[in-house]
Amino acid sequence: MSHPRRVLQSLLLLFAITLLAFPSPARAWEGSEVPPLDEFIEAITNGEANELRGIYASDVFAFSVVSQPDGNPAFVSTQPDILTRFDAASHYDTTGLLAHNYLAGESFSLLEEGQLIYLIYGDGKIETYIVREFMRFQALDSNSLTSDFVDLESGERISSTRLFFQVFNRPGGLTLQTCINAEGNLSWGRLFILAEPLNDDAPISMPHRLKFY
Repeated sequence: MSHPRRVLQSLLLLFAITLLAFPSPARAWEGSEVPPLDEFIEAITNGEANELRGIYASDVFAFSVVSQPDGNPAFVSTQPDILTRFDAASHYDTTGLLAHNYLAGESFSLLEEGQLIYLIYGDGKIETYIVREFMRFQALDSNSLTSDFVDLESGERISSTRLFFQVFNRPGGLTLQTCINAEGNLSWGRLFILAEPLNDDAPISMPHRLKFY
């Protein structure tokens, strides 16, 4: 399968993600329940330097990360505390992480602009990102593979292809995605959280959030 066709198939499947399991309560992370970062790192590392193992946001969440199985670009984990790495985004040097909104994705809305997010790899390496933007869209037809979307802030109508490249063609960036539940429809819309890399040498003891000036 050619690269463009593979990516097109991935984005169509992505924006048509259906809930393959009955909704179950997501784990409600209380600030006091999120483990210290060093303990979380120790729990998830496996020595594999190239394997993304976890994501951490102080006082918000600490989740493991799994990869999509080969040939299954629509796979999204149905485990409550696990995010799924979106393979198609990696073709654009973007780290894309997916979660259902009734599971780990429920915590995405607790993030704030300026929040620091840490990605942890199997060898213990940490990459630090800062949340820059929240983007929310309504799917005009949540049952369609090629539905257009409406930007809930600007009102602009946008195709699924254009939206894919807008949120996942961000070299070096981090994009979190989950669905928006509205009007009794768990797949009514999409929430994207866009984060940019912070200095590679940023200490893990930095404040939880940074202000923009």
